[in-house]
Amino acid sequence: MTLQARTKKIIALIAVVVLLAAGGLAAVVWKLVDSAEPQLPTITAFAHGKSVTVEPTQHCNLYLEECVENPLGMLDVPAGFPLQLSLPSEISDAPWRLIVVYGDPKTGQTFVDGRLFEPGEQRAVTVPSDPSIQLLGVEIQLPSAVQDETGTAIAHAVWALQTY
Repeated sequence: MTLQARTKKIIALIAVVVLLAAGGLAAVVWKLVDSAEPQLPTITAFAHGKSVTVEPTQHCNLYLEECVENPLGMLDVPAGFPLQLSLPSEISDAPWRLIVVYGDPKTGQTFVDGRLFEPGEQRAVTVPSDPSIQLLGVEIQLPSAVQDETGTAIAHAVWALQTY
């Protein structure tokens, strides 16, 4: 079967139009993705049937420059109920610290506990609570390249959640 010259020209023209449209669509998608604002990682906190997304309270580069600050996250966690935290790979694939603060409502004393996690060790964590001690808050910290006078890395990113 042989095609007439006119049919060949129409098919070629349609092919060119389709290629131009695909190229234009690809350029538009690339431009939209390229110009999108970078999003800082967030943590999801869950307790007592409620969840919140926690933005970084402070997020700087590794040298503690170009910092962005946001308000504390808030989630009511009644005494005796656990708090569950889900971390994105931007946090869990790096070394990170969990700082937990408890308070005794009878004495007013506060207790601080913490743990350092290795890269990839854990993407979620459950913070236990006791009915006699109120969970006051938690912090997730990513260490920076800057160290204090004792040699401890200062956090360049902090996600803080108030739980009372």
